[in-house]
Order: sequence, then C-alpha cells, then structure tokens
Amino acid sequence: MWKKLTGLKDQFHAARGQSVGMQRRLMLYWVSMILAVFAALLLVLSVAGFFSGSDQKLNQALITEQNNVSIQLAQQLGTLTAQGVALSSQITNILDDALYTGAVSSLNDQGDRLIALERQLFTPLNAAIQSSPCNGVFVILDATTNTTAPMAGTSRAGLYLRFMNLSNKSAVNQDIVYFRGVPEVARENQLELHNRWNLEFDISRLPGYTRLMGQTVTRLADSAYWTGRVHLTDTWEDALLLLVPIRASDGTVQGVCGIELGDLYFRLSYPAYQSEFGSMVTVLAPMSEGKLRLSQGMTGGLERTYLSNTDTLAVKEGKYFNTYEGESGTFLGVHTKLNLEINEAPVYAVTLIAQDSWAAATAQRRTVWMLSSLCFLLLMLGLSFYLSRRFVKPIFQSFRAIQEENALESASSGISELDALMDFIRSKSQNQAIGEGGLPPDIAELFNTFAQRAESLTATERNILRYYADGREISEVAELAYISIHTVRKHNANMYQKLGVGSRDELMLYLELFRRCGRLDELF
Repeated sequence: MWKKLTGLKDQFHAARGQSVGMQRRLMLYWVSMILAVFAALLLVLSVAGFFSGSDQKLNQALITEQNNVSIQLAQQLGTLTAQGVALSSQITNILDDALYTGAVSSLNDQGDRLIALERQLFTPLNAAIQSSPCNGVFVILDATTNTTAPMAGTSRAGLYLRFMNLSNKSAVNQDIVYFRGVPEVARENQLELHNRWNLEFDISRLPGYTRLMGQTVTRLADSAYWTGRVHLTDTWEDALLLLVPIRASDGTVQGVCGIELGDLYFRLSYPAYQSEFGSMVTVLAPMSEGKLRLSQGMTGGLERTYLSNTDTLAVKEGKYFNTYEGESGTFLGVHTKLNLEINEAPVYAVTLIAQDSWAAATAQRRTVWMLSSLCFLLLMLGLSFYLSRRFVKPIFQSFRAIQEENALESASSGISELDALMDFIRSKSQNQAIGEGGLPPDIAELFNTFAQRAESLTATERNILRYYADGREISEVAELAYISIHTVRKHNANMYQKLGVGSRDELMLYLELFRRCGRLDELF
C-alpha cells in the first residue's frame, strides 16, 4: 500500500514538472474560478433555503387556500345555525297561534288541521331556502296523520323543500321541489313533487331526532345539532343536516326544523383549487384520536384526485404541512378547528393535495432548475474558452514574430510589455547598436532578474538548461545526462521554481530572447 502511495506521489510531482501551454493554463484558471463561483452560489442558495423552497412554497399555498376556506366555512356554518334558530322561532310562533295551549301531538289523526298548519309553515320555509347558503330546509312535527298505520311509530308529518338540478351554489333561479309533506301544499304553490316524494318523515333514519325530542330546551343555539353525513332516503344523495328543536313555551320540544347541506351543493361551493402543485381539495370532517373521518363529513370538488369521501385518514403533523394517509392514498395539507362538533368530535376545515401530484410538480421544478444550471455552467465554460483564446492569441502571434524575423513587422499585440519587447527586437535585428542602457527599462529589469535567478541553479540543473538552449528535447537530455526522464522532470520542476517560469514553453522563450540579445552566456 505504501509503495502505491509513493508511486502516486512521484507521478504527481512528475506531472507538475511537465510544461503546460499558456492557453490551457489560462483555461484551467477560468474554469476554476467559474466552478468556485458556482459552488459559492449553491452554498448561498442552500443556506437561504432555496432547495427546500418547494416545501415552503407548498406551505404558503396551503395556508393561503386554508385561510380562505376556513373563513368561508365558518361564516357559512355560522349563518346556517343562525338561520336555523330564526326558522325555529318563526315556526314556534305559528304553532302557538295554531294550537293555543295544546301540544303538537294533539294533531295526531287530524289530517285537515295538519294540512292547514303545513300551509302556514310553507312561507317561512320557502323564505329560508331562498336566503340561506344551503340546498334544503325542513320542519318535522311530533304528530302523524294516521296512528294506526304500520310505521306510525317512526312516521312524522312535516315539510321538506329542496333545490333540484343544482348547477351552481347560487339560489337564484334554482328549481324547488317538494320532498316531504302533503301534496295539496305543493299544488297550491305550483311545486313539482320530488321523484322520491313521501308524505311523512321516517325519523328512524334521522340521527339526533330522538335525542332532541327528549330535551328541555332553554337556549336554541346551544341545542342546535349537526348530524354526520347521512344518506337521504330513496335518493343517491348524502348530506349534513342541522337540527334545531322547536320549543314550546314550557321548554318542551314540539318537533325539529333544520337545514340540509348536500354533498353536491358542497362540491359546487368548494371546487378544487388548481395550484402549481396540483388540485387542492376542501374537506369538512370530524377528527378524533388523530384520524380524520371523511365518512362523517363533506368533501369539496375532487377533480384530479383519488380521495374517497368514505376514507379515514391518519394524521401526522409536520414542519411545513401535515401528512394524511388512508386507503385512497397519501395527502399533504393543513387543517383548522371550527366551532362545531359532529358526534361529539371537533370538526375541522382541511385543505389537501395528493402527495403524488406534489412530488411530480417538485420533480419537474427540480429538473428545470438543474437544466437551467447546466446550461448556465456550459455557457460560462464556453465563455471562458473564448476569453482564454482571445487573451492568448496576441501573445502567440508575438512569440511567432520573435521566432520568425520576417514577422517582426506584425501589428501591435495590444499588450504593452510585449509591444515594448517587439520594438527592442526590431531594433536589434536592424543592427542598431543598443547596449544594456538602450534596453527598455522593464525589459532590462526582466533580463537581469532572470540572469540573477539562474545563478541559483545547481551544476546539474545548469547543464540541463544548456541542453535546452541547444534545442534538445527532454528524452535527449535524459540520454546525454545519463539520468532517467523522471529525474529530468524533477530537475525541471526545481528549475522552473528557481527561475520563476511556469512551463517549458516559457523557459524556451527566455532562452530565445537571451540568444537574440547576445546574452545567452550569462546563464551558464
């Protein structure tokens, strides 16, 4: 192992002793500078969080959408609760006028009185559905038209108005259908019966009804109750229902009224937001024990996602966003707790985005950045090659002019030191008597400094220098001096350091200049 390391060290020193062209040396200098600047730029971008910027940008996009959605949901649910309470108060007034001191149950088996009462109840229900951000309103009275019917124990009279053929969330110009109630009221108000119309409600399919009927109510807003998502009987639709008790003067409950927030209406109200990372979906659902239960809540528009509205998502909190995992996939998002409960579990407004779409968008952004960086680096390398060639070209031309006397009349190189040297050589070639004092000051100093440095050479190094002055190649020097090429290269490295030159080409230039000036003997 030690021999291998020693061999590598010798090869390194040998490589340092080899001459390197000026253009290549300058090119390496430019490339080193560019790579250093590029590495510094990457370091600054990394410290500034540029490469983790996708997480931060997703966080900002989710937070922005979540703020809008949570505010809208809180306002909508608060408005519905307030309108449900107001509707209950209106119905209570109507019942007080119609029944005087009697209970609603006194209307059992009295069809004519129930029809008359439902005619009066139609007006506040119609006003409520037209003005509320919902798609259905209803009232259920604690009475039935036929107590001898087989299902009389779970059948209750009332009215249910719903929007039909929803195309947007606006209530303007929407068709109202008659879902529950006596048909006489529908005919009198020119309403179409729903294709799943029924005369009365089946309270066995209405969660929370029995609970509310058994209470003594003091404040309606405190007793209002949101069901989880329920399936509307004999339809393909699901909905969240707000139930508000209808309170008698003694605090007993005479029935319930409520508001429907259907799944179609919710999807139209909260369509998927198309962000740069993919579709963002709005969810309204209860969360308990770290699980978001979509089957009890509502989901907005699900465009371009595979989120199932019956899934249960396990929630894992993160730095920039949370992770929600379920059978329908993994999603990223944030959530906000609302002032609402479903089945005694707090309800949250949630904004979700599929992890796959975010990963694809992030990969695309990373690819674009890498390609842009590569193009920039290649452009800079090309520019360095061009600049190095442009810088070295006049120097090479001047070297040729020095070596070829017929080229001494070439144009100016644009480099003051080279032009001064060319002027001196021209005067020398024209047999002008120029002594040491006739040399340009900078050139004379250059020659004197080089000659002084040559005095520090060892006898062997001076001998090798003489071989080079005679035009010998490195292989010939090794044979003439009876040493190996490796040793010659080591002597070369020492000579370059002592003479202050960077390559064999530069050394040969000095020897040629000393020869032309008749001062070559000063070096030996």
